[in-house]
Amino acid sequence: MSNKYTVLILSLIMLVSCSNAFSQSHNASAYDHLADPKIQKGHILALTAPETMGRATGSRGSAIARNYIETKFEEYGIEKRGILYSQEFELEVTAGRRGNGESSLGHPSEKIKGYNVIGEIKSTNGSKEYIIIGAHYDHLGEIKGKVYPGADDNASGIAAMLELARMFNTMKGDGKEIGANLIFVAFDGKEQSMAGSRHFVRRLRIHNSNIKCMINIDQIGSTLAPPHKDKNYLLVLGRDSLENWASTQLDLCNRIGGIYMDVAYTFYTS
Repeated sequence: MSNKYTVLILSLIMLVSCSNAFSQSHNASAYDHLADPKIQKGHILALTAPETMGRATGSRGSAIARNYIETKFEEYGIEKRGILYSQEFELEVTAGRRGNGESSLGHPSEKIKGYNVIGEIKSTNGSKEYIIIGAHYDHLGEIKGKVYPGADDNASGIAAMLELARMFNTMKGDGKEIGANLIFVAFDGKEQSMAGSRHFVRRLRIHNSNIKCMINIDQIGSTLAPPHKDKNYLLVLGRDSLENWASTQLDLCNRIGGIYMDVAYTFYTS
């Protein structure tokens, strides 16, 4: 997993959240050294440890992973949105699809509980605008006796999200401007028809006009062959759905911040 990715997203969030693109990119680059590969590797090892059993929604392993993320939010000084970090939701799964090795034989469906983990860093200027940074933490669990740890899908994304939360809170503590409210969310239930993200959107209670962008981080430890020659690359999905001003921001950060990752927008298109 390239550490350039975390620095690029840091620069992107700083640029989008503040009006002065150059100065904010400069401020972000001053914190490049905070992006620590060892810390990110530690997150991945914790989330893929044997006791997490692949983090299937509703499993004991999922609860262990959720507790780890909440503990890191608290350690990094990330505020709760409400009285808890966790956001409970209920979903119905088809027999045999729990993925945690627990039999549901004889039951066509069953209801289980999932939990998103949500934290926030408030802006330093009283802004009513929000940027959401998310990644799902659930995975396939255990299927027919085989555990699927999910290091790439998506412990890698959670590791980057936690690192960004730590870096931004450090910047805020150092008196740097945070120009928008930052919501960090670890989604559960992605492998169950994205149940967690659907619940999050329904309960967000923030007007759409106040959400500047949402950055979803998924599978950044991929072993896919690079789209071109550069091994430091980023595959981007969803650019076509952005407004014109927003679709150029990643390229701008890549250039102004001196990161120079190979950013590919058409990898998954025919």
